[in-house]
Amino acid sequence: MQDHSCSPLAPASSRLDIVDVLRSAGLDQQRLLELDRGQTLAQWQNRKGQVHYERPRHHVLSIYTSHGDRASRLVNGHAVSRGFSGAVCLLPAGSRSTWGISGQFEFVHLYFNDRDLAQCAEQTWDCEPGHLQLQERYHAEDPLLAQAGQLLAMTDWQAPGQALAMEHLAQWLLVQVVSRHAIAPRATPEVRGQLSRRYRRLLEDRIDAELDQPLTLATLAGWVNLSPYHFARLFRATFGCAPYQYIQEQRLLRARRLLQAPGSKITAVGLACGFGDPSQFSRAFRKRFGATPSQYRMASGRG
Repeated sequence: MQDHSCSPLAPASSRLDIVDVLRSAGLDQQRLLELDRGQTLAQWQNRKGQVHYERPRHHVLSIYTSHGDRASRLVNGHAVSRGFSGAVCLLPAGSRSTWGISGQFEFVHLYFNDRDLAQCAEQTWDCEPGHLQLQERYHAEDPLLAQAGQLLAMTDWQAPGQALAMEHLAQWLLVQVVSRHAIAPRATPEVRGQLSRRYRRLLEDRIDAELDQPLTLATLAGWVNLSPYHFARLFRATFGCAPYQYIQEQRLLRARRLLQAPGSKITAVGLACGFGDPSQFSRAFRKRFGATPSQYRMASGRG
């Protein structure tokens, strides 16, 4: 399990200094993804050794994804808790901890700050964040967060169309952290109403016009002047699915139409529909329609 030190209000680029600290401690950074909303996701491997975290200036959620029993929290040189696969650690800014590592294990991190917590409280519960405080958690059991860690470990973070899904997941993680591991959490309000007909038509038209572009949750929410979290809830209530699911479906439907055109090129079709990676396009298309793009084109007599 690892931690970082970064100013709560520092720009994302300064957080890369924390990566250097972890690397110097012998960690292997497998992936790092800076999200549009300011949080950062990272996946790490650690081997043998000892790591000390001295009052980090930002918050860290850590989820053990493999061989978590090889990490222990130490106090005065003695192990006071041992990890396990799926173990969850939450290190608020200003905390201090020492960790002993007995062998290689893997984990994912979400880095966030006080501003992220304030926005989460305001946008999710429609309230002032007040003196919201995170509670320290060391090797806690949290099945939902453990499953999210496995999902992050298995997902291709850079695949076309994944940016929106990763933003959703990071925001969901923040909501879980605040509602389950903060002092005086509040109940999530029920979704009331739907997007207006005008906003629904606007979204349908703009998404259709920009399917070949990266579409983030913040971008979509900005089109209708809503916060990303409120937008995601109202979008689901209106369309019956999450924004990234709707966009993926529209991209695949367009791809199917384009493949029916004589002389269509599969790579060009994928690009026109927002799929920059041909293999990812082929997998998504086959999962949705039961055939690869080339198989579908041949079956429709356009091959």
